[in-house]
Amino acid sequence: MMSTMGIALQLYTVREQTAKDMLGTLRQLAQMGYRAVEFAGYGNALPATIRATLNTLGMRAVSAHVSYDRFANEFERVLEELHLLGCDHAVIPWLAPELRVASSLPKLAEQFNEWGRRCKEAGVRFGYHNHDFEFARDERGETLFDTLARETDPTLVNLEIDVFWAEIAGVDPVELIRRHAGRVPLLHFKDRARSAERRDAPVGEGTLDWPAILAAAREAGTEWLIVEQDYPRDPMADVERSLRNLERLTA
Repeated sequence: MMSTMGIALQLYTVREQTAKDMLGTLRQLAQMGYRAVEFAGYGNALPATIRATLNTLGMRAVSAHVSYDRFANEFERVLEELHLLGCDHAVIPWLAPELRVASSLPKLAEQFNEWGRRCKEAGVRFGYHNHDFEFARDERGETLFDTLARETDPTLVNLEIDVFWAEIAGVDPVELIRRHAGRVPLLHFKDRARSAERRDAPVGEGTLDWPAILAAAREAGTEWLIVEQDYPRDPMADVERSLRNLERLTA
């Protein structure tokens, strides 16, 4: 059965705004029409204050990006913050270079399974978000992404596929989503700009095949389409354009 998919915003896109005024930025996003967000830090506010503001605005926290180091060193505190915000998902967004080497992957997969188990016991779903480096082939001819996907338990570790970074790496995002159906409740959506090799763009204003990506997402059981840009030209204007375009594409 195809899923009903919601639209959220990864707040990293508007990080300059949230650093100065998290609560005011949330109010602006609510006025645009966003009803859900994914966190990447909490800007200049505390989780309790953020949750109260979200409740007032009729918004929800779907997920939060949490660093590898915070999971390793502050696990219980991370869970407390996630519960306070009402997040259903916690996602590691990036790995330091020393963790990407083949010799580190068995331990990394073991850690992810353990963190996934502890999150599941606490009512939170654990996941990992890709960039492009995960798709580079090592001396064995394997990729970090495929190794982690194979060596982690699909019931404990989800994959938050970023379709832009997959495309940059030369991997078909449609095939990638289909291959991991049932394991991709969250997807990151940004377009690939027409004018620059590695530049992102608002959803619907670049080169990605959004009808095909959306069809694959529905079939794969994706729950949330999360708008993000790493390098927005005008953050607030860009996220509004992405929202309008994505609303049109999913209508």
